[in-house]
Amino acid sequence: MTDSDENLAIEKYKLIYDLWKSENSVKTNKLQVLLATNAILVSAFSLTGTRGSIWIAFVGFAFSTVWILSIGRTVSYQEHWQRQLEEIRKKYSSNTLFQIHSAPAKHAVWGRVPSKYYLLGTPIATAIGWLIVFFTLAV
Repeated sequence: MTDSDENLAIEKYKLIYDLWKSENSVKTNKLQVLLATNAILVSAFSLTGTRGSIWIAFVGFAFSTVWILSIGRTVSYQEHWQRQLEEIRKKYSSNTLFQIHSAPAKHAVWGRVPSKYYLLGTPIATAIGWLIVFFTLAV
């Protein structure tokens, strides 16, 4: 490995890290919109009669399902970039620049939960909730 190869790896690492980092705000925004949409749907659900409520439940299920796919795609891209960063770290293990993000952080218990679990768990839970409401009203 030459210095030129290592310099290219540094630039690649920076680009991939920026891509990985930029997805954090995207995931947060998607989750906030999911929660806001469901809050509006719950309000509309409580204001409509039984006949209109079934369609609101269906729309809530549909929106939540779309968010599962959307947030899932974002999470999978971030995992892909994480794997690429790890490959560069392993290849240039003697360069401390690549090791800066590999140090394990000491978090409280609640800080140890990977974001993908609550980012995907929230739309899954809302989709299941809306589906239960839909079938309860349909019967």
